[in-house]
Amino acid sequence: MKYVNFNKVTIKNFLSVGDEPVTVQFNKGLNILTGNNKDKTDRRNGVGKSTVADSIYFAIFGDTLRTIKRDHIINNTTQRGCEVELIFTINVDGAVSEYKVVRRIAPSKCYLYKDGDDITRDTIQNTTSYIQELLNTTPELFQNCVIMTINNATPFMAKKKLEKRKFIEGIFNLQVFSDMLADVRAEYNSVSKDFDIECARYEEISNTLNTQQEQKANDEKDRLRARDKLLSRKNIQQKEIKQIEGALESIEKIDTSDIDKRISVIDEVVPKADTKIQQLISKCSKIGAAIDFNKIKHDKMCSDHETCPMCLHKLDENHKQLINDEKNTILGEIKELTQTKKTYHDKLKETKELREGLTLKRRKLTEKLQKAQIQKNNERNLNQQHKQYTSQLKDIDDDLNSLEKSKSNFDNVIKDTTKRLEDTQKVIDNIKKEMSKLDIIKFIVSEEGVKSYIVKKMLQLFNSKLAHYLKKMDSNCICVFNEYFEEEIIDEKGKPCSYFNFSGAERKNIDLACLFAFMDIRRLQGDVAFNFSMYDELFDSSLDERGVELVIEILKERIQAHDECVIVISHRKESTKLATGEIIFLEKQNGVTIRVETPETELK
Repeated sequence: MKYVNFNKVTIKNFLSVGDEPVTVQFNKGLNILTGNNKDKTDRRNGVGKSTVADSIYFAIFGDTLRTIKRDHIINNTTQRGCEVELIFTINVDGAVSEYKVVRRIAPSKCYLYKDGDDITRDTIQNTTSYIQELLNTTPELFQNCVIMTINNATPFMAKKKLEKRKFIEGIFNLQVFSDMLADVRAEYNSVSKDFDIECARYEEISNTLNTQQEQKANDEKDRLRARDKLLSRKNIQQKEIKQIEGALESIEKIDTSDIDKRISVIDEVVPKADTKIQQLISKCSKIGAAIDFNKIKHDKMCSDHETCPMCLHKLDENHKQLINDEKNTILGEIKELTQTKKTYHDKLKETKELREGLTLKRRKLTEKLQKAQIQKNNERNLNQQHKQYTSQLKDIDDDLNSLEKSKSNFDNVIKDTTKRLEDTQKVIDNIKKEMSKLDIIKFIVSEEGVKSYIVKKMLQLFNSKLAHYLKKMDSNCICVFNEYFEEEIIDEKGKPCSYFNFSGAERKNIDLACLFAFMDIRRLQGDVAFNFSMYDELFDSSLDERGVELVIEILKERIQAHDECVIVISHRKESTKLATGEIIFLEKQNGVTIRVETPETELK
């Protein structure tokens, strides 16, 4: 349990307070804050009483209860040195520490001291947040449980449903569940974003995997087609090679080692034969000419004529005999020449036949040599083709090996992508488990979860307290809240009605009953208890005399029970008679508020 005891507040150049500081002690009892406005004769309004409430709120939260621009918070007469100093102690399990808050404007500063040591944070905002943590309060809680300003704050019952829910959660100290729910929702949203990201990543990887598998399938088809083409080419090449090898084996081996010699010998003999033929032809021609001459000579010798055809002498028997002998001699020579010619002719024929035989033999040898050369060329061409086809066959085998290797590379890529997909699926599964846990936690800390259970239990106490104070205020209605912080008001006739169906005084009773109930719950929660509460114009509003008596009775009970300092701001002179503690009297003159001793006239 944390006990916060406000000791005093000192105000300077704040709103209507000027250079002369106004100090208010938070003494036990019912303290009345009132005063006179000398700038307006016989008027008690506009003295600066609410400035005290604003200063306390300003010191803690850095703002005012009323909606006042920051530039207008500084006293408009002095226009300088705006400062509020608030001193309080905090008792936690017997350990007491004194704190002092000093907040200024122009320049804006906020200092926090603990037992004389400066514990101011790095920024005004952080210092203000730390002060609220020390006091375990929020602006809404402070306005509805510590300082109740009638004219400047919306009563709890007049607030919107969401505002009521937020405030009651603060009173019941359930904001931790709302904070937890907000944190869980934030974490859930963060995890949900991660889930969306991972799902998008999963879809991307899945699409990539599908694309890779399609590419693999297409690649396999292409490779199969390429493999079939290569195998078909390989078969053709192998057949061609076999055919070439068969052709090489079928080539006749021709021995051409002595053909050139034989041709050379023939080429040497043939010219000689040609020469001999010419010689024989020439001899035959000469002999033929001699034979023809002798024949002519023989034909011209006529032994049967009486006279010589040449000399025309008469031929005798002797001459005739001589001519016949000569003719016979010539015939003998013709016969010998004919025989010789025949011999030469036979030799010519023999030589020609020899030459023709040599020519034929040379032609055959040449043809054989040409055939050998052709076969040699064919063999060379076949060997070249065999070499070419063998090289192509090796290239085909290399291409087939490359196809096999490319398959394994694609499989590795798909394997890596599949691994990434599986890892992403594991992440998604883990995120789903985390989201399921967060869903459970969200339900637990939501309105329908443990919060609803706690509220039901606490609402029994709260509704009991509220009924107690409504009864103490002699209210003509009862008010009950459900676990969703929805109120049900029943009038004295037992009919449900709205808060706004009641008169101002009746609504005031409900507002005060709620205020007292909230303060009790706040204390019973074991969270924090303040020794101070302030009510602005509590007695000056719609309460009648009986209503004021009932409220004073409740306040006195609280003062005795909790050693509270209750400050009631009032502009009614008769309110001072109700004080059981101090009368804080303010006076405003020339636009500046100061604190003065309470006039005797105020005490009568």
